[in-house]
Amino acid sequence: YLLICDFNSGNLAAFLRNDGAAPALEVREAPYDQVLPILTETDHPCWADGSQGVVVWTRPEGVSPTFAAILRGEAAEIGELEREVDRYAALLAAAGLRVRLLCAPTWVVPMHQRGLGMADFKVGGVAHALMAMNARLVKALEGDSQVFVLDAQKWCAKAGARAFDPKLWYLGKIAFGNEVFKAAVPDLKAAFRGIDGRTKKLVIVDLDHTLWGGVVGEVGIDELVLGGHDRVGEAFVDFQHALKKLVRRGVLLGIVSKNEEGVALAAINGHPEMVLEQADFAGWRIDWGDKANHVASLVAELNLGLEDVVFIDDNPAERARVHEALPEVLVPEWPADPSMYAATLE
Repeated sequence: YLLICDFNSGNLAAFLRNDGAAPALEVREAPYDQVLPILTETDHPCWADGSQGVVVWTRPEGVSPTFAAILRGEAAEIGELEREVDRYAALLAAAGLRVRLLCAPTWVVPMHQRGLGMADFKVGGVAHALMAMNARLVKALEGDSQVFVLDAQKWCAKAGARAFDPKLWYLGKIAFGNEVFKAAVPDLKAAFRGIDGRTKKLVIVDLDHTLWGGVVGEVGIDELVLGGHDRVGEAFVDFQHALKKLVRRGVLLGIVSKNEEGVALAAINGHPEMVLEQADFAGWRIDWGDKANHVASLVAELNLGLEDVVFIDDNPAERARVHEALPEVLVPEWPADPSMYAATLE
């Protein structure tokens, strides 16, 4: 994998190499601040080693002289800004044809950059120009199957006050704090796994206290905590919406639950606040048998591998059993508070 940046990418490269999650990466760094020549020259030495994926990470002022002028408080013409972005997007699209995947993080500016203050989203402001650049870039590349724009603002938000350090820039031309690079690594690795077909394909869930509150076999369908004017009930509904979103994206859902099958399916089909329907589930094992055995059986039935699976259960003992018996399955630690379910899934 190749990093092409207009800043010192050494720290990002180190975090990518040393991260324990799959895949293990061989990372090369292109010469510092040579982005446009490298993208333009098809015979540049950077392309000779047959990289599978490329990350092209730039600062907005490094791509657009017009934006650089706006940062200096000079008047600038928005049409020229758009033309500069279009030219850059065309270079990214052409470079994407040389590799299996090209990732381009969005443009951000340091939090201390105030621009025009409360008028910064008006024409001539830094925020206005930055928003226009990012929107233009996304629009130009939205139909490209090999080039993907990633949200760098999310990484900066996660890093908070440590996202930018002017000293790092002046000392070593490092554009971001290490916390930004650490936040970027999981998203970049997820993208690299995606092109190798190593995304998760099946989410297996428990029912009681996982899709709804309460034990359906004890309290009955009408007394389940699901929806209504109740914070916990609302949280379970939102968790089901998050699972439903995965179904719409092509991820399979399965059930492994210790329950009476008829009672459990009656709840799925009969509770008025259920978001998920029986048809949303590719298969299930609902009885009093061992959950690890049932997970393995369901996965085999769906002709998938254990490494394709995520298992979600509110019970720590059941999670531990599946994790120990089937280490290839991803068994995330699950929060005790249903309010956190949807966010944890995301």
